[in-house]
Amino acid sequence: MYTTACRSGALARMVSILAFSLATTALLAPRALAGFKTQRDPVYKFSLKVFADWKEVPTEAGDEIEVMKFYEPVSRGDYPSPELRVVRVVKDGAQAPTTGPGGIDLSQIPEEYRDQFRAKSAWDVTMGRLSLMGLAAPDPEKLEHQEITTAREKVVGRLWVHTSPLRVAIGYDAVLYASLAAFEKDGVEYGIFLTCSERRGKKFAPDFKAIARSFTFFDEHAQEVEEIDVLKDVNISPKRKAAIEASIIKGWAVIVSPKRNYIVIYNTNNNKNHLLAKEIAERIECLREQVYETQFPPLMPIEVVSIVRVCGDRVDYHSYGGPMGSAGYWNSATEELVFYDASPAKKPDDDTLAVLYHEAFHQYIYYSVGNVAPHSWFNEGHGDYYSGAKYQRGKFHIGPFRWRIGVVKSALREGPRPCHIEVDATTQAEQKVWENKGYTPLKDLITFSQREYYSYPGVSYAQGWSLVYFLREIVPKNKAWNKKWGHILDTYFDTLKAEVEKSGELVRGGGGDEGEGGGGDEGGEEGGGEEGGGEEPGPEEPAAPVEPGEGGEPAGPAEPGDSGEAGGAPGGDQGGEEGEGEGEGGEKGGEGGGEGGGEEGGEEGGGEEGGGEEDLSDIPPPPLEFGSEEALRKALEAAFQGVDLEELEKAWIESILKVSG
Repeated sequence: MYTTACRSGALARMVSILAFSLATTALLAPRALAGFKTQRDPVYKFSLKVFADWKEVPTEAGDEIEVMKFYEPVSRGDYPSPELRVVRVVKDGAQAPTTGPGGIDLSQIPEEYRDQFRAKSAWDVTMGRLSLMGLAAPDPEKLEHQEITTAREKVVGRLWVHTSPLRVAIGYDAVLYASLAAFEKDGVEYGIFLTCSERRGKKFAPDFKAIARSFTFFDEHAQEVEEIDVLKDVNISPKRKAAIEASIIKGWAVIVSPKRNYIVIYNTNNNKNHLLAKEIAERIECLREQVYETQFPPLMPIEVVSIVRVCGDRVDYHSYGGPMGSAGYWNSATEELVFYDASPAKKPDDDTLAVLYHEAFHQYIYYSVGNVAPHSWFNEGHGDYYSGAKYQRGKFHIGPFRWRIGVVKSALREGPRPCHIEVDATTQAEQKVWENKGYTPLKDLITFSQREYYSYPGVSYAQGWSLVYFLREIVPKNKAWNKKWGHILDTYFDTLKAEVEKSGELVRGGGGDEGEGGGGDEGGEEGGGEEGGGEEPGPEEPAAPVEPGEGGEPAGPAEPGDSGEAGGAPGGDQGGEEGEGEGEGGEKGGEGGGEGGGEEGGEEGGGEEGGGEEDLSDIPPPPLEFGSEEALRKALEAAFQGVDLEELEKAWIESILKVSG
């Protein structure tokens, strides 16, 4: 799954997390205050008291806005509800940062638009972002506030409290409670931001005031950032090295892969995950050498070191910034692959590795050929194709990806998707309007825009996987088929690379000492390419899938093995009635079967393997670079020139219906 910048970086994902957190807040029992602990920042040297039993979460390396965050831990498998964040904003008249919210590289944005993305105040990046949840953001001048003074330095600030009704997924109304304390000194403003339910907020109010008053701009006891020895000889810039070192908090560690192509940043889980991190570092090196580089030779040697972050569990992942309903994501703005350990064992299980291999493909493509966004069937289809990789005796072998088998078989047996033509009243343009049942004919699937692909995510992802699997694993074994169709994938990608490079629009990752995290992408979804490239408006992001819940709990993304949907958004898509037969049961307006479908409330599905998986697909890739639409068209024409698509579709259907896994 590619992430996008329709919600600018980490601060925007904060809002997404808040929306989901509120769904669980109302179920939590009142807590007894367990005391405070002093938290000191080694980078900016500030300090404050925080709840002693709250857990710290890393901020993204290089994020200059969000500098500290915590959540109240709950029982394993639940989600954090109350959250506390500290933001830092350099105000007008002081030295302005080069980055905006979420690490956006402002130097890559035209001057006339730059101000829109610059953080102007602590309010702007906390209370002001509530509108991204569909709530009316309060006016700081109209919302009643009170003065509050820091205990040690006697800096006078302001404290606001805002409440707003919020409809949550489990069907009743909750009320958002948000409180912000902001202090400014010497042109720098800090904001301490608490979010939770109104019920919890009233109980937290006196403690939050104590936390705010404890804030100190400069704490002489703050430690220095520790240098990480394993990074000394790694090919990364001093700035990136410093950012990684500054982002490491207690309980996290760093390991470098054997060939020093990957840096793995991981939650040690009380020192239990060292073996896990070592194995991940070794596996991803082998996958790159044996599979990615063989099937997608880079245009030039890849010198950039890739970053992989392994969160401790699902709670850790979503608190860090993982999109709801997902199990992993590739963020080109911070050039970081993020996922979580889905297994309680010390070694990674198949579900954890499936997510790693999928996202690592996106990361590899970004560094090997630049910021090229192929058609979704090709891009996400290959991600899922590599999710079927198994490592045995030092070699990778690609097999069927079990998360997708049941879904695509169910869709194929239902037949082609019904559609009708509608005419736009303004433009008079004709467009197909599809029903969400059955499979999309190949002649349409291969031309789908991102929006069309994601409007039917479960089956689209399963079809994308099955088409790539068919062309890579089945076609080469049939001499006649291989002669007719064996060239399709290579021709498509080679043509796309050549056309994009020819037009001068190719953007490679990891460029320059100061270039990490921005990339200078011109494309972008609702204001920026993949979590912080350039800021050109793009198509709207499709609505996030409704995650199936468990029992009486609020709906949430299903962990691998949980009951949930296994369509293109495992554990995350709407629709999916109970499966039957192989678990490929039909659906009602969505995708069923596969890994255990789930209607909005978490209805169990059949599942070829049983148990749902998390979403690899809830956020689409970014729009293409300027001029790349022509490159896409030419790539598709070259790949399918002379191909009888009806014949190809018939062979594909017959073959996939025989696949087991």
